[in-house]
Amino acid sequence: MRYVENKEMVLPGTLLADNNYTTGRFTFHENDKIYSDTAGLVYFNSEKVSVIPFKYSYNPEYGDLIIGRVIGSSYSSWTIDINSSYNGFLLTSELYDKNEQSISNIININDMLLLRVSNVDEIHRVKLTLRSHGLGKFNQGFIIHVKQPTIHFLSEENAFLTNMIQEYTHTDIIVAKNGLIWINGLSEDIEKTIQVVKLIEKEPFKYNLIKDVQSMLIKFQNER
Repeated sequence: MRYVENKEMVLPGTLLADNNYTTGRFTFHENDKIYSDTAGLVYFNSEKVSVIPFKYSYNPEYGDLIIGRVIGSSYSSWTIDINSSYNGFLLTSELYDKNEQSISNIININDMLLLRVSNVDEIHRVKLTLRSHGLGKFNQGFIIHVKQPTIHFLSEENAFLTNMIQEYTHTDIIVAKNGLIWINGLSEDIEKTIQVVKLIEKEPFKYNLIKDVQSMLIKFQNER
C-alpha cells in the first residue's frame, strides 16, 4: 500500500508505503513500514520505493556503475576520485599482468575509468572493480558532471529515454551513478546531447519534462 503519490514531495520521516514494497535509496524500514530518510521527491518503481533528494552528494553503494578519475597510485592500489566525500580504491591485483614491466603502462594519473563499486565497509572504504563486461579506461568521448536528480531521471525512472537520446543524436551514452555522464560520437552530436542533458538538469522534476525532451530530439532530427 502507498501512503503518498508518485513524485510527491516528502520530508524526512514521511510514511511512504508498507512492506509490500522494498526500500530504495534514501528510505528506511521500521515496524513493517517504509519512511523517507530525506527531503525530496518520492518515486515508486515496480516493487521499490526511493526518494530523490533536492540536494545530494553521491553516497557509494554496492554494485553502482561509476566513472572515476585516477588521482594517486601505490604498489598495491590506485586511488580514484569518485565524485563523493570518499575516494575509491582499485587494487593493482585487478589488472596485474606478470608480463608488464610497469603497472603505470596500464593505468596512469588522470585516466578516466568506468568501474563498479564492489564493496563499501563500515568506515566508508570504497573498493572498486574492473572485473565485469564493458568496464575499463575511456580513450575517447566526453564526460560531463550533472546533479543527482538528472542521473536518476536518465538511469532509473526513464532508462528508455537515454536510449531515445542515443538514437536521435547518434551518440553512445553511459550514465554513471556518481553524477557523471560519458558521451561519444561526432562533436556536433555530442553538443546536441549535452543540450538535452542541460534541459533535463534545469528542471528535473518538471511535470512534462519527457515531452519537452522528445520535442528537442525531434527538432534535432529534422535539422539533420
